[in-house]
Amino acid sequence: MKPLVISLAVLAAILTFSLWAGHYVQARTETWSDQLALADASAQQEHWEDAETQLQRAYADWSTSQTFFHTIMEHDELDEADALFATAFAACDERDGPDFHAAMAQLNAQLHLLAETQAVSIKNIL
Repeated sequence: MKPLVISLAVLAAILTFSLWAGHYVQARTETWSDQLALADASAQQEHWEDAETQLQRAYADWSTSQTFFHTIMEHDELDEADALFATAFAACDERDGPDFHAAMAQLNAQLHLLAETQAVSIKNIL
C-alpha cells in the first residue's frame, strides 16, 4: 500500500508542477506580448526611443525567465525567440518600421508557440 501512495504522490506532484509551469509560461507570454505591442505602437508613431525602451524592457523581462525556461523547454525554440529579439533590435536601431513590425509579429508568434507547447492540451499529451 505504501508504494502505491508514494507513486500517486509523485504523480500528483508532477501534474501540479506541469499545470503550474503551463500557467506561468502563459502569464509571462501575455506580459511580453503587451510590452511588444507597446513597442510596436510606438514605432508606428515614429517614437523610436519609446519603442526601444519597451523592447528593452520586454527583453530584460524575457531574460529573467531563461534559466527556468531552459529546464522545461526545448532550447531551439528559445534560441529562435532570442534571434527574433535580435532582429527586432536591429530593425529598431535602423528605424525601419516595416521590418520592425514584421519582427514584432514573428516574435509574438514565437512566444505564443512557446506557451502553447507548455499548455495542457490533448495534442501535447499525445
